[in-house]
Amino acid sequence: MKEVKLAIFDMDGLLFDTERPSYEAMRRVMVRLGHDFPMEHYKPIIGVADHECDVIMKEIYGPEFSFPSIVADYRQEFDNILLEEGIMVKPGTDNLLTALDQNGIKKCIASSSSKAVINHYLSLAGFTDRFDFYVSGEEVENGKPNPDIFLEACKRGNVAPDAALVLEDSLNGLRAAVGAGIKCIIVPDIIAPNDEMKTNAYAIADDLNQVIDLLK
Repeated sequence: MKEVKLAIFDMDGLLFDTERPSYEAMRRVMVRLGHDFPMEHYKPIIGVADHECDVIMKEIYGPEFSFPSIVADYRQEFDNILLEEGIMVKPGTDNLLTALDQNGIKKCIASSSSKAVINHYLSLAGFTDRFDFYVSGEEVENGKPNPDIFLEACKRGNVAPDAALVLEDSLNGLRAAVGAGIKCIIVPDIIAPNDEMKTNAYAIADDLNQVIDLLK
């Protein structure tokens, strides 16, 4: 792994513990609409863009369901939770970013979230100046599990895919990395590693601190 020139970070569930408050925000909105929303219904939409979430939610709740129609309420609930609880940075984040700096490895975020959301989270966490650049889901044609966002990150970083490393928590993120021809380390969050993850990931780490050892 010493040839790595660019570390590409997912954001939700990887840098920040946002999946749990995100699920709770969605659950509150869905309950108000009269729907059950177990965690098993949330897991398929982790790490995917809004328009793809709409397709998945229609498969679960029927063709009349409209994900775009609940996005504003969901985001308001999520913001309320962040105001109440703050944003939780995942263990090892600061240590890994410092280690990458010390080794001259570029750092970027490639997240399905919007540019506004990425900026907001980085500001809340005090990480605004810790990344060289970021790519949002708004800036590519196809979201994860398609490889577009990671290929765009390599393009902006002027780094070939085989000299990059993706850090992800989700299966969709892993599939996107594999499609882009980029090594991927999985740091599990809500979803435990399945056989596909174990087979296709370069490694599975307990937390971001462990990634430092894998880069040595």
